[in-house]
Amino acid sequence: MKYNNLYLEFKKEVPECLEFFRKKEMDNLVDETVGVHISFGMVVVPYIGDIVDNKKTEEIRKVFDFMEKMAVSEDIKVQEVLDFTVLEGLADKGHDVIKQCKKYMKTNTVQHCEEIEKYFY
Repeated sequence: MKYNNLYLEFKKEVPECLEFFRKKEMDNLVDETVGVHISFGMVVVPYIGDIVDNKKTEEIRKVFDFMEKMAVSEDIKVQEVLDFTVLEGLADKGHDVIKQCKKYMKTNTVQHCEEIEKYFY
């Protein structure tokens, strides 16, 4: 898992996201030039909210498996995307949202999440 192709890796591992992503990318003018943090913040975080709200179990499993890989990645920049963009983005939506998402998180992701929560609640 490498920082520079993280967004493409996400799309490959969770192909169900593509239709949602196309719309979000157009709405927010997101393309390959905007950077990983912006792509994840403007597209992936809303997608996570959507699939959790709509209880799309298979997609949820794939997304949270991907997040767990991010949590244990040797590339510190990948972990920073998880912490400062994904988890902070979810925490920013409120305690109820992060609480709902934590149900699906695996061990290492939960540890990252709890560190982020210290600054929010």
